[in-house]
Amino acid sequence: MKGLDMTKEDDAQQGWDFMANREWEQAEMAFRQVLAVDPFYPDALTGMAALYLRLDEIEQARELCEMATSQAERALPRTKRHTGWEDESVRPYLRALYYLALTYIRQEAWALAQPALEEIVAWDVGGMEGEALDLLAQVLHRIGRVEEAVHAYVQAAEYLPEDYYTAGLLLWRRGKRREAERFWRRALEHCPGLATLIVHFPRVLPNPRGVLHDPDFGRMVEYLEYQGELWDDASKAELASLWQKRVVHHG
Repeated sequence: MKGLDMTKEDDAQQGWDFMANREWEQAEMAFRQVLAVDPFYPDALTGMAALYLRLDEIEQARELCEMATSQAERALPRTKRHTGWEDESVRPYLRALYYLALTYIRQEAWALAQPALEEIVAWDVGGMEGEALDLLAQVLHRIGRVEEAVHAYVQAAEYLPEDYYTAGLLLWRRGKRREAERFWRRALEHCPGLATLIVHFPRVLPNPRGVLHDPDFGRMVEYLEYQGELWDDASKAELASLWQKRVVHHG
């Protein structure tokens, strides 16, 4: 039985590896191979949900995520522990919750997405290497809990430095200029290329090497897809001024 479980785990992980490489058909084959053996295997259910979500089949994705979350919950340790994403007994639950939250967000069901994301952070302080923290920040911002959103963005920025831009933006809008500039300077230090794209948004510059071969550029474009509209002309001008000062200072 243990050997069979390892095979399912390895096959499901192979599916996620295919997903990371955008090899969608191979990913689906790997997940379906697992589900043919175990129709309730949570990581394979979540993988199929992720594929459905990519095709905008949101209701079907949501049903699979709910099923995966329920199944993965059975394998959890009795008490929450901060081993999080590195703990193989916890990872399927976190991944299922993450994609479940994504389906809620796509349906603009913010009130449902928030507890799912907070549950992830309760198990994993890194919020799945910042990804869940970033989503939680977006949800908190949407429901008007701005201070908490800033805190979540700053936590996420330890893994996703582009979130320093949004943390600064929210502070700038609340009149906290000095704090905003502090986070924007961090953003410019860690992710300077995004400043150019923000300032010129929605005219995003093409990537001559192709997004598939430049994951950093892909992340910047993804940032603009979700958060570009938050930047108005005044905030863009303020960021541009800070950016120019940095360029002059560094020669």
